[in-house]
Amino acid sequence: MYFINWQREVSIREVDGRKVVVKQNKRTKTVHEFLLAATYTMISILVAHPSAPPAVGGLIRRNEGFVMRRALEEIGISTPKLLTISDTSIVEELVPNGDLYRALSSGKDPALAFQAGYITAKLHMAGYAFIDNKAQNYLVDNNNSVVRTDLGFIQKTRSVFPRSMDVGSFLASAIDLQQYAKIERAFFDGYRETTQEDFPYLSIILRNMLAIGFSSDHAQAIRNMALKSAPLSRCSRI
Repeated sequence: MYFINWQREVSIREVDGRKVVVKQNKRTKTVHEFLLAATYTMISILVAHPSAPPAVGGLIRRNEGFVMRRALEEIGISTPKLLTISDTSIVEELVPNGDLYRALSSGKDPALAFQAGYITAKLHMAGYAFIDNKAQNYLVDNNNSVVRTDLGFIQKTRSVFPRSMDVGSFLASAIDLQQYAKIERAFFDGYRETTQEDFPYLSIILRNMLAIGFSSDHAQAIRNMALKSAPLSRCSRI
């Protein structure tokens, strides 16, 4: 139900009569975090927008904590209810229908991606970026409402590269799905309706760069990359 997490072992357990999700740090968590941060900076250099790597360590725990989740709720971004958090584990309420990628790959309405676009836009308007914004980091509840999980890499920034990375990483994570064109359009509509802006202009470049690592069906991914994409903003903020 829950996707494979590079940083944590994820399991579903029953605590006090209710099912919860327990995320326990892997031994390789720190290594994976530094690899992600290094990759982020390397890509930023390749697209001529050099950016500092996202912070790791203590900031990741703070991003996952109660204060950040309340702040996100205040701007209209829902997250799973946090039960406990420590240096080595996180316990959250169970969101029953698993992650958005699996929902879309199993034939769920591509319009669900509209909510992911809305959530991404709300964060950008508040002056933040998710950095790691793949479809697997969204969960779908019984009411087909989409919530955001795995908050560790949130950064305070309005720069065009991290905002483009948010859009590009979401699109790259869905690029191997047959319904990709509808997913992209729904995500764009959610983003555009909220910000009144098109995608940041590096978004499709970053999507194509990330697609190789994200996709499991490379032939389908290549076909989808050849499709006409949603509009890109001509404006940029450094």
